[in-house]
Amino acid sequence: MNNKLLSITAENEQLTKLLEQLHLEFVDLFTRHKDMVENESDILTSLYLEKLGHLQLQLLQKQTEAARLKMRMKLIQAAINRDEHPNLQAIDNLVNSQMQIYYAQIEVQANALNEAKNVLSHLISKEDTIKLKELFRLLCKRLHPDLNPTQTEDEKDLFIKVKAAYDLQRLNDLQTILLFLKNSKKEKLTLISLDDKAERIKHLEKTIVNLKDKINQLIQAFPFNTKELIFDEEYISHQQEEIKIHIKTCEEEIAKYINIISLMSNE
Repeated sequence: MNNKLLSITAENEQLTKLLEQLHLEFVDLFTRHKDMVENESDILTSLYLEKLGHLQLQLLQKQTEAARLKMRMKLIQAAINRDEHPNLQAIDNLVNSQMQIYYAQIEVQANALNEAKNVLSHLISKEDTIKLKELFRLLCKRLHPDLNPTQTEDEKDLFIKVKAAYDLQRLNDLQTILLFLKNSKKEKLTLISLDDKAERIKHLEKTIVNLKDKINQLIQAFPFNTKELIFDEEYISHQQEEIKIHIKTCEEEIAKYINIISLMSNE
């Protein structure tokens, strides 16, 4: 009987340690994934736009103007080929209607630049960022449903508030929630049955694999795949010069089309 009891106790201790390790790994991965999606993605995108976006917008505007003038030139030439006097107002109306998709792209990129400025101007301090992440980690351990399957509806609602406070970077709200939880009852892993422990371990192992896959997918996609390059001044400088060359080429095309149109329509 004693041997059997010792065996169960040893197994229970082993499963408890494994479950504790999985809790820590899950919290690390969950907070990292959420931070990548909710915070780091916006910051990296904003930094990228800050360094290259204004030039990319300028290039898009020049490309759009060149395309507009080229289309206008061709329509005028088509009218001349038909021995007609070009109806410039009708041609301009047609060109503008067909260019709407390009104008919409310019608006989207301009809005993205404004949003980038807004994001970078509202960053909290490095010290508060560290505090925010640590508080979120602690609260995830206490309230995340994958780690606390027996939690009450009130605790589920509280975790929703935790995520909202974290997204809005409300440090004081997280501190208040943590203070409230310190006075509440915490589940003890050692008291969970062996079967429940095994089931939770199985669930967490599967969830951890999924989180790792999601994180790897993010790392390989924009803006995370440009993370190193964003802080490479030599790379940024090279990209800026490349875009400026394209802008100059567009400006030359624009000047050429304006000259041709002027000759064709006597404008």
